[in-house]
Formats: sequence, structure tokens, C-alpha cells
Amino acid sequence: MSIEVNQIFDSNLLDQLDWTKHRAQYRDGISPSNLPPGYTIRPLQSDDYSRGYCELLSNLTKVGDFTQELFLKQFNQMRDSKLHYVTILHHQESDKVVGSATLAVEHKFIHGAASRGRIEDVVVHPEHQGKQFGKVLLDLLILLAEQTNCYKLSLDCNEKAMPFYKKLNMDFVEDHRFMCIKFFD
Repeated sequence: MSIEVNQIFDSNLLDQLDWTKHRAQYRDGISPSNLPPGYTIRPLQSDDYSRGYCELLSNLTKVGDFTQELFLKQFNQMRDSKLHYVTILHHQESDKVVGSATLAVEHKFIHGAASRGRIEDVVVHPEHQGKQFGKVLLDLLILLAEQTNCYKLSLDCNEKAMPFYKKLNMDFVEDHRFMCIKFFD
């Protein structure tokens, strides 16, 4: 089956980011604008199913039975909404997706019709962890949130992950409580 390759958002948006505004402290010269050789950051593409995108997500949570057809249906819905900025880390030698993070944008009537951003589905493949890729992906989402007129950016995380997010100047908001109804696992 031949698939037309599309990106979930326009990659030119990444070119417009001011990479000098990144928030994390990096070592060994790594930064969002200076990845190690053999790695690239780009929007999720419609052919990334074959590059192991769903398998990567299984390192984060239960993915379920995902066929290429279901992947493409979900991809197209998310792309057409123009509210999902799924950014991936591509390892060129293996031609695999080895990291991903999503900025989900919600348009609001408040704050001058600004948007609220949520960080979702941050994951780096275990074989590629420890190389600062999680920080790189999150820094990129923070810059994207500013670029897309978000008045705030939030995420849900467990207590163990909080020190990692604090390194990116994210604050725990004590007076906000998270409530949830889960319809399935």
C-alpha cells in the first residue's frame, strides 16, 4: 500500500522558533538546536507507523491494538484539527522514532482569546534515554506553546517526575487540584 506522506503540522513552524530561548541547562553542547549526529526532530509523519511510533508509545502507557489504518485515521483527524503538535525524535541509522512529545492546544475565550497548551505523551525509548532528549523535546514544546499564543502550558505528572519538569522552570501549582473520570484503561 502506497501512502502519501503528510506531516501532522507544518515543519516551517519549527524553523520559526527562537532556539536561544530554551529553558533547560544542557551538557556536552546538546540543545534543541544542536542534537547529536544521526538524530533529527520533526513533526510526526503519516508514515511513522512503520517507524515504530506506536511501539514507542507503549513505553509510556497501554496503546492497544493499533493497525496502520487506525493510525492513519487518527493522524488525519489530529492533523485536520490543527490543535495537535506531535513532535518526534528520529534516529536516522535505525530509521525509527525514538522520542515523542505532544503539545495539545485548546482555544479559549479568556485571556484575550488566547490558547491553553497541554503537554502530553512525553516518551523517549529506553535505549536512547540519558542523552537529554526528554529535555530537548520539552523545551521545543515550550517554545511551540509561546509561538502558538498559549497563555499557559500545563501537564499532568506523577510526583517522581516533578524534579525533571522543575528543571524547565515549570512550577507545581499547589492550589489547583486535578480531577478525573477514566472511562477505560
